Amino acid sequence: MIMAVVQISKIQVRRGQKNSNSGVPQLSSAEFAWAVDSQELFIGNGSVAEGAPYVGNTKILTEHDNILDLASSYQFASNDTSITLSVSRSLQGKADETVSVADFGAIGDGSTDCTLAFETAFTQLFRNVNTNYRKVLLVPNGEYLFLSDLRIPSNVILQGETPNGAVLNIGSNNIRFITSTGLELADFNSSNRPTGLNLSNLTINRVGGQLVLSGVADSQFDNITFRGEYVLGNAVPSLSTAPAAVFWENTLSGTRTNNIKFNKCSFESNSIGIKCSQTTAYETNISFLDCDFFVGHVGIFISGVSTQSNKWKIFDCEFEEMASQAIRSTNGYNTLVQRTKFKNCANGTGTASSPEDNIVYFGEKRNNILVDCTFDRQQAAGVVSSVATVAVNEVYNSDKVSIVDRNFGQIFLSDSFRPLAVFSAFNKFYTINYFLELGTHSRAGELNLSIGDQLGEISISDQYQYSPPSSTSTEGALMTNFEFLAELRDNDADSGIDTIVLSYKNPLASGQTGTISFDVAYGV
Repeated sequence: MIMAVVQISKIQVRRGQKNSNSGVPQLSSAEFAWAVDSQELFIGNGSVAEGAPYVGNTKILTEHDNILDLASSYQFASNDTSITLSVSRSLQGKADETVSVADFGAIGDGSTDCTLAFETAFTQLFRNVNTNYRKVLLVPNGEYLFLSDLRIPSNVILQGETPNGAVLNIGSNNIRFITSTGLELADFNSSNRPTGLNLSNLTINRVGGQLVLSGVADSQFDNITFRGEYVLGNAVPSLSTAPAAVFWENTLSGTRTNNIKFNKCSFESNSIGIKCSQTTAYETNISFLDCDFFVGHVGIFISGVSTQSNKWKIFDCEFEEMASQAIRSTNGYNTLVQRTKFKNCANGTGTASSPEDNIVYFGEKRNNILVDCTFDRQQAAGVVSSVATVAVNEVYNSDKVSIVDRNFGQIFLSDSFRPLAVFSAFNKFYTINYFLELGTHSRAGELNLSIGDQLGEISISDQYQYSPPSSTSTEGALMTNFEFLAELRDNDADSGIDTIVLSYKNPLASGQTGTISFDVAYGV
């Protein structure tokens, strides 16, 4: 008689510790065994005669098993017949190729404090004796809040998913850097200080907090936006005490902040974008490549001592809406600014047609150079109609300035000298390359202005060519009778010379109306 099983009251499962003696013994067919120490479940295969592929035990997956560790059959493009040489590898190894701050508990919801999670990731990856874990640490899009200072050790490679999507909200806290052994700034020395850092694709929101680079060397910052809360018209900040988006202090040559590159970074709405304070004269190398400074009081501020070598390179950058200077250096030489654009800077809350201050200020003139740069001040002022117009220099105390902008104006008939343009008198020389068109005829020339010591006198020379070069022809009379005049004036009424007025005379009897365009280079 066959009886149906209607109830099973108990199933006995063998149990024990897997790691004691020889581990899980050979189980009978369909017999279960539970390893209490490793929390693993096994079932006996049975014999080959019963149909088992082999004698042994089969492991049953549970919630305690690492599935990635068990999967060993990952193969790149294994289903694509055009890829034939990829090899099998573990899924765990494939997954570990990338690592995110989320893997260490960071939550980008804008309200969870992520300081510990980020620092744990830095410690586990970049302070690990196993250098294989020095991988790119990804920051998924989101807003990450920091309620205390964030410490980043040497060699960290931190990369946001997208520049505008991965946001670090530091508020009034700082981002500081430490060594791979955990040394803080006070203990840095020439052989153990933060180096090899690379931060990219991030937005750093701040309200008084700073990225502090004191002691850092040989590091790079790419495509990072530093965003503050400054608006034009705010109270004038103290350059010596106000925080900056990025700050460092150099006190010792062996731990000087050096070989730092900012590439495609943006400094938005910061009262001070970059601030460096140096107390001893030695050389530093800092590069700004294709960076933007938009809305602020001062873009870059260098406070230092006489004869320090600021081998700073500011290439292909843009400064716009800086209420005061775009660049201000109290001391130092060797700064090179090239192919950089300055738009509506040093005008307070006004416009370039009403300048208030120098756009770039150097405390020392030696080899501080601006080459092929663009300013909107001359264009905004246009051709002056009064000899009483005050000139405010774009760049103060520069060894050489060359401006690529071409100024343009109308030329009228006049038997007396008529004002054309004004320039600051606080330079030793000017070179003005011009192109003059009168009627259908043209003249190309170069004006050279030299200003004497104590602003006592000015000389002007004019070398030009026109076609045909005959003074007896109609063109010759037209071109040779056109004259320039330069004079020094006190146009700001402070009892001191401040302005050069450049005027022209185009006689009614021999002249014709036309236009003039010119660019300017000058220096001290």
